[in-house]
Amino acid sequence: MIDFSQDTYQNLLQAMLAQVPSTYDKRDTAPIPTALGPAAWVLEGFYLILNQVQRQAFVQTAVGEALDMLAVLGGITRNQASAAVMLGVFNEAVPIGARFSTINGASSINFTVTAATETEYQYQLTAETPGTIGNEYTGPILPITVISGLTSAQLTEILVPGDNVESDDALRTRLINALNDRPFGGNIAAYRENILAIDGVGAVQVYPTWNGGGTVACSILGSDYLPASEELIQTVQTAIDPPTSGLGLGLAPIGAQVTITTPTELTVNVSATLQLSPGYEIGQGQAPIEAAIEAYLLTIRQSWATNTSTSDVTYAANVYVARIMAAILSVTGVVNATNVQLNGGTADLTLTQTGASQQVPILGTVTLSE
Repeated sequence: MIDFSQDTYQNLLQAMLAQVPSTYDKRDTAPIPTALGPAAWVLEGFYLILNQVQRQAFVQTAVGEALDMLAVLGGITRNQASAAVMLGVFNEAVPIGARFSTINGASSINFTVTAATETEYQYQLTAETPGTIGNEYTGPILPITVISGLTSAQLTEILVPGDNVESDDALRTRLINALNDRPFGGNIAAYRENILAIDGVGAVQVYPTWNGGGTVACSILGSDYLPASEELIQTVQTAIDPPTSGLGLGLAPIGAQVTITTPTELTVNVSATLQLSPGYEIGQGQAPIEAAIEAYLLTIRQSWATNTSTSDVTYAANVYVARIMAAILSVTGVVNATNVQLNGGTADLTLTQTGASQQVPILGTVTLSE
């Protein structure tokens, strides 16, 4: 890329004055510098715009609408916000289309009953506001639609997590992957592209021939980077290969028997002995330390679907004691951390990643002492 950082007002003015013979008065208040000043100012603005245009022309630096247009070259588009689907439990039957509101003040949103489940008085409710805001509330809800005899209404769990509009960084990464690994037929890139395009899916591991020729295992996480619900698994299964038939009725090619699954949770219990700054107590650090450790575990889940080999299909996810210690030490008031243990031991945790079984780390208990 061309470097325009030196094309500033002052440098441009000096460059123009250098072309003026020294026999002329070039002091700041003289007529010639005064006349050239506006031109230098306009040229600086021109170079700033030219630099912006240049940056918007490349995948690595483009943002916003320019990146959206470049994404077309890779055959992809920015993922739009999707609405959360929650499980609602009631004391009696409610009609499809009935509307309810959460009870969480300024953050309250409305949900609509969109489908019944196989369990009596349990329904799928879809958030009317797309995005992750639909994932944030569980508990009692208030009916907007009048339903005679209704005395209990609860949102109990996320069935399909909602997601925000795809960020520039996420779209850029997906575009670069699409340009480097062209989806074709039934290759791994094609499975990744098709599955990640389904609302609610945040990550996928693809295992070819995991159970013999023609078999493919695809393990998915929700867009919240947690194990997928049974409803989301069934949605993806139906879209890709319904029902594991290999008949080509979904997006998978004929002859490919695809199994959609999700990893199991590996609970990570952390214990540590802390040295605190004067005036700090264990209770003050508990919540921020848990948040710091959870943030680290989230990065593991976010990179869980990255193939670590260039010549094979290999996924890896490890929880490192050193990174847990670093997370603890990042919290204000913590001077030192010793005897850091994961699930009662001092060794790193290696999570299982095979076609038959996968794991993701979930924070359990955090026990702190001085």
